[in-house]
Amino acid sequence: MKRSSSFPLSLLVFVLIAAKGSVAATAADSMVRHVTIEPATADVPRSDTASIAQLADNRLMVVYHKYEKGKNAGRDHGSCRIWSKISADGGLTWKEPRMLIDVAEGDMNVQAPGLLRTRSGKLLMNCLRAHKSGGSSTMCFFISSDDGKTFTEQESLWKVSKGQLLQGGASSLMELKTGRLLLPFHGGTGNQWKQKNSAWCLRSDDDGKTWQKSNALDLPKRGAMEASIAELEDGKLIMSLRTQLGGPYIATSSDGGATWSKAVSSGLEGGESCTCIRRLPGTNKLVLFWNSSKFVKVHHHLGERTPLTAAVSSDAGGTWKIIGRIADDPKAEYTNLDCFFTKDHAILTYMYARPAWNRKQIHLKAAIIPMAWFAKKESSNKTDAGYGK
Repeated sequence: MKRSSSFPLSLLVFVLIAAKGSVAATAADSMVRHVTIEPATADVPRSDTASIAQLADNRLMVVYHKYEKGKNAGRDHGSCRIWSKISADGGLTWKEPRMLIDVAEGDMNVQAPGLLRTRSGKLLMNCLRAHKSGGSSTMCFFISSDDGKTFTEQESLWKVSKGQLLQGGASSLMELKTGRLLLPFHGGTGNQWKQKNSAWCLRSDDDGKTWQKSNALDLPKRGAMEASIAELEDGKLIMSLRTQLGGPYIATSSDGGATWSKAVSSGLEGGESCTCIRRLPGTNKLVLFWNSSKFVKVHHHLGERTPLTAAVSSDAGGTWKIIGRIADDPKAEYTNLDCFFTKDHAILTYMYARPAWNRKQIHLKAAIIPMAWFAKKESSNKTDAGYGK
């Protein structure tokens, strides 16, 4: 997608106006621009867990879940549905709101959509129906052959699970170089808050008609959660995990996600929060987005969800160099991350709450990060972390 490297004054004014009142000290770098995809209002207390795909005409489509006022408004167990918007300017503005997936009988909510445009041109989408019991879910799967105008529901990946299986704030559906589809998830026996979680992947080699399950990844305390995956040039897969163990953990797969190594510490410090790992386009380097907060054992989530930081690895996740902060408001919360790359930018979506941990005013936002930012920051920073450090 070809766009001018200059930033028109009119768009700058738009971003500043959109940010006023809802963002304070958000941007940690003048190269990074923060925009609002879905603002919080009295009727919409919270929107988050977004996923972006590029349409055939180069416009961008975002899907996300949007909460409603009422019982448990804005909280994980409140009512929410799947919505979409369209951007015709590379992610700076988002318009054409449309509800895609409604709640059904027996649903607590429908949440966490993942959107993927395959090399064949089809749009695939998954989302989770969390059932009212709080301890069961169904993973839905949809295909669009008309560039997102309509989605046709396919056979569910699982139905009415025993224990809450979910993707959480790191929903994703990816296509490997081989054409294999991969969907990471986690869960266990019990409800979302009290269960011990393991992480797995489902994989499909027939365009989503049938799926096979990988081995489980297990970790102490609350377990392995919210897996995010990147594919290197040689096909090796690197997974990052949310944990309660002091920061993100890393696992690898050399067989397309069928089996995974034991998860080990990335060496990066943080509380219990979402991560997002991606390969930087045009390189064999990985970038990891996470909250580089202090690990605090007495904190309810073992640390704050700020700042929002990026680290880069040149050795398949073995060691990491912290290169810079995407957002840095000490009174805010940034989490539920996803990253989509256009030709010129990374679009990092996140939920934004200020004050942190409130669930009555959560905006869905995006950081528009020029690709040049990563190279510039990497060359000027020398902070390294390695496994076990």
